[in-house]
Amino acid sequence: MALDETLRILGAERALLFLPGAGHNQLVPLVGRDGGGHDLKQLTGYSATLVDRVRQTAEPIVVTGSEEGEALGSHSMQVHGLRSILIAPLQFDGQLRGVVYLDSRVAKGVFTGEDVAILKAITNHIAVSLETARAAQLEVAVQAARRQRDVAETLRAAMADQSSSLDPDEVMQRLLSSLSRTLDADSAVLLAGSADGELVVAATHGAAAQVGIRVHPVPEELLDLTGPRTGATGNAFDALLGMPRSWWAIPVARHDEQFGVLLVGCRAVVTEAQAEVAAAIAAQGMTAYENARLFSQVRRMATMDGLTGLNNRNHFFAEAGRLRRDPVAAIMIDIDHFKSINDTYGHPVGDEVIRTVAERLRSVVAPGDVLGRYGGEEFAVVTPQIPVSASELASRLHWIVSGDPVPTAAGSLPVTISVGLACSHGERPDLRLLLAQADRALYEAKQTGRDRVVAYPG
Repeated sequence: MALDETLRILGAERALLFLPGAGHNQLVPLVGRDGGGHDLKQLTGYSATLVDRVRQTAEPIVVTGSEEGEALGSHSMQVHGLRSILIAPLQFDGQLRGVVYLDSRVAKGVFTGEDVAILKAITNHIAVSLETARAAQLEVAVQAARRQRDVAETLRAAMADQSSSLDPDEVMQRLLSSLSRTLDADSAVLLAGSADGELVVAATHGAAAQVGIRVHPVPEELLDLTGPRTGATGNAFDALLGMPRSWWAIPVARHDEQFGVLLVGCRAVVTEAQAEVAAAIAAQGMTAYENARLFSQVRRMATMDGLTGLNNRNHFFAEAGRLRRDPVAAIMIDIDHFKSINDTYGHPVGDEVIRTVAERLRSVVAPGDVLGRYGGEEFAVVTPQIPVSASELASRLHWIVSGDPVPTAAGSLPVTISVGLACSHGERPDLRLLLAQADRALYEAKQTGRDRVVAYPG
């Protein structure tokens, strides 16, 4: 699943995972996936020279052409027709645990330096997942040796269930469900710490309190909690857990810092064996949860423009490409005289202007529209609307930005935009053609005085 997400995020054709072979001085391909989500039958045709270089240096490599590849000692790029290669090490606790290798034969798959940072973030999470899987396998083996086979199966099933999703909320729901089954419980909650020292219900399962309920004061039973704890219920947890017969709790951490408590309300007294299995499930589940949470951040990094929070250019095209029906309209937007703003007031003020313009544009577009930062001071919108409605939207976008000055650290600045509009007319929408036409209309708007809307054809 991690290789599939990596292929999707970085637009590669193939991804291979290399792990140490019989000898620690070599790496061998363990598994490979293609851009369609299929296993590679033959793990060949890669640059072994560059893979070994990353093994030796533990530093990522990005190669964007056959000449550059040959300069680095790779003849495979020309032999196999590779246009671009991106390789990053898998490291855990300072030790190399493997390598992730991506390549592409098409122009759109040429990697950049920015892709290196994204792949390094992804490989960190893959390394953690591999280490977690290894530790979990050892735990299962120990449990199987010490207890009945069904205990080991419980841990294996819980680990597989929680690791099969990269959505943090879903992973937490699966963890609470696993704990409830293990402890014969009707209810379970995740209590997260807040800035004022209270606990807040962050996730629930079964007959538990609703998300957002604040717990104040914190029950004595949860104070100074350093490990698993069980007890017979009194009145402390009735409101949270629905009057259970007993309870089980364990502190949970994120980035090695405690941030909350998992609390489960049980139908019967919790046995020692149940408590031990639940603690192992909680440890595995929280690792899976943290891994999913960090992976979600990486996914957002790859799709979101860091300055404005809008779709970045690549993700804008991906989302807009899903609007296959007619009518469709494209709107191109450019901030007038933006270079003058940067030159006069500095780039920090220019960034303030871009952020404010993005916020104003976002306040106008509808949920079905796709808005993105096209580059620099340019924005783009694709909307599934008829020409009349699209023209009205273009006018509203122009008015919302140009109608009022933009507040900045340098004071309120008059900011205007030029807008170009192009609409499909009964044919199957061609997104790139529409955007090109909207860009021509934008050019005409700027050539004829700026601060206006022009529709294609002009």
